[in-house]
Order: sequence, then structure tokens, then C-alpha cells
Amino acid sequence: MFTQRTLMSLCQYLAIQPWADLNVLFQKHGISDGWVDDRWIDRQTTFNTIAALLSRSSRESLSSMLSEIRRTQGNLRNRISPRYIYDERWTDFQACLTLEGYQWSEDGRLITSQPVIEGGAAVEDDLTAELARCGLPEATHVVQLIGNSAADFRAVPPDFNGCLNNARVALQTLATAISRNRAASRPVGFDETKWGQVLAHLRTSGFITPKEEEGIAGVFSFVSPGSHVPIGFSDAEMTRLGRNLVTAMCYFLVKRFNG
Repeated sequence: MFTQRTLMSLCQYLAIQPWADLNVLFQKHGISDGWVDDRWIDRQTTFNTIAALLSRSSRESLSSMLSEIRRTQGNLRNRISPRYIYDERWTDFQACLTLEGYQWSEDGRLITSQPVIEGGAAVEDDLTAELARCGLPEATHVVQLIGNSAADFRAVPPDFNGCLNNARVALQTLATAISRNRAASRPVGFDETKWGQVLAHLRTSGFITPKEEEGIAGVFSFVSPGSHVPIGFSDAEMTRLGRNLVTAMCYFLVKRFNG
């Protein structure tokens, strides 16, 4: 249902709640089928236990639990002292949800907002896995840039420009790394600092087709500085859409490279 980032943010939020309340909440919504004894659980074990329970829960169970949490915010917040601890963890989780295209309905249900790319959450986790096995020296930096992009979106206040800039640099870095890997086919005078030359080389070397080159170039332009926000879209929506498109393109490139 969520990326690893959002799931971990939810774990951080739940970990500040009293264990007795969590046990009731988990059993009520089918997250756990028995009482979890916390007498010998330290802070790290608490987090790991919650993460394990959530990771094997169904979408329906998670959605049901989150709906109750949303409807009972006042009650849950009053149990945490000082209150800012609760507010910080909830704000971070909210930002993670927004980044993945979720919002709350008037009756407290978690629903998808527009625009949403189906499977976007899975793509980001899959991208990280593909980068880990690609063997490119720049892979770690690309992962860091994607993470920085998400951090900028979740900042208080959010840095939408930083979010898109980091995403754009991640795409350029990955494409350039693949081009560099295919150095034997580079033309004389090739300048890898020029985005157009990098894309052209990926095409002429047979790595991508002309249509794929157009698609990648279009996404790069979409998230470049100066792009306007179309009527009907908020800054957050356009930023999230642009970042999702970049993530998908990065996944396409590294998946093909690994293939």
C-alpha cells in the first residue's frame, strides 16, 4: 500500500503511543491476532515489532486502522506529552501520504487524490532495489538524490523547488552514468555535461529508441526550473506528479540497464 518510507513514518508515529492502546488498535483492525507483551521490549524492538506487523497487514486492515486514527486525533494526541512529539510525527506521516497521492475524505477515510500514477509507490521501492544491483558507481548518489527529493517535499514548510531539482538531477545523473558505461560508442568531442548529448548518445548507441528519447526529454523538461503550474493543480500536486514521472523514468533506465 505504501512505500517503505511512508510505512516507516507510520511506524514512528505508532511507536509513541502506549502499548496497551496499540494492542487494542491492532487487534480491532486485524493487524495482530493476539496481545503483544511489551514488558521486555526496548525502543528499537518496539519499532521493529510494529514494522513487522504492518508489513504483513492487508490494505483493508491498514485503511481501516488509519481511518480510526484520523477520526480520533484529539484522543490520541492528548495521551502524548509533550504534545509537539505527537504533532511532529503526525506531520511527517501526513507529508509522506501527500507525496504518494493520498488525502483524507470528509468522513476520515484515506483516499487517492489526483493526479495519481497507479503503482507509483511500488516503483520507488523497485527503483531502489534495481539501483542496488546495477553496479554503477553513481547508483548510491542517485538513491540519495531521490531521498533528498522526498525530504524536501516533507520539509516544514515544503521545498517544492528543491524536490523537483533533486529529482531532475537524479535522472540526469543516472542517464549520464549509463552513457559513461557505454563509453566505447561515444563520438569524438562528446560532452557529458550536456543533457541533449547524453540522451542522443543513449539513442545512437541503441540503448533507447527515438520515441523513448522523446519521453525522457519531456519528463526532464517538465521538472526543470521555470515550468508553470497548470490551472486546477496545486504546487504540491504538480511537484508530486513531476517527481513520480522522474522516478518512473529512472526505473525504466536502470531496469533496462540491468536487463
